[in-house]
Amino acid sequence: MIGKAEWFCPRKFGWGLGIKTKEGWLYIIGAVALLAAASSLLPAEYRGAATLAIAALLAIDVLSLMPKVYSKLDEREERHQLMAERNASFAAVALLVAYGLWLGLTLPASQLEGQLLPIAGIAVAMAAVKGATLLYAERER
Repeated sequence: MIGKAEWFCPRKFGWGLGIKTKEGWLYIIGAVALLAAASSLLPAEYRGAATLAIAALLAIDVLSLMPKVYSKLDEREERHQLMAERNASFAAVALLVAYGLWLGLTLPASQLEGQLLPIAGIAVAMAAVKGATLLYAERER
């Protein structure tokens, strides 16, 4: 759409894209400026909708760039990325379980149900994404 894969590289910390060229920096600066302008310069009745629309378009653009950037990795880099993603998933699950156990030990039973529901929702979402990814990958062969 707007950005080009050549401007970005895989990110080392966190998720998303790292900036590789000056055009990548200009893209990010332009996106931030556009969001800031929409959220401060427009009339109040249009601010929310305009900011949300611009943020959605930028998110779609970045999400369309990510597969292009990550597809250019060699086998070794790809294996490293997969290992890092796996370890991040393990850490997320371990922290969710630890937090759930901590809540279970510190909260009275009457308050526990509402607190554990978001944790269960996150775990179900993670499992659904994993399953959908595997189904997609199996059909792609």
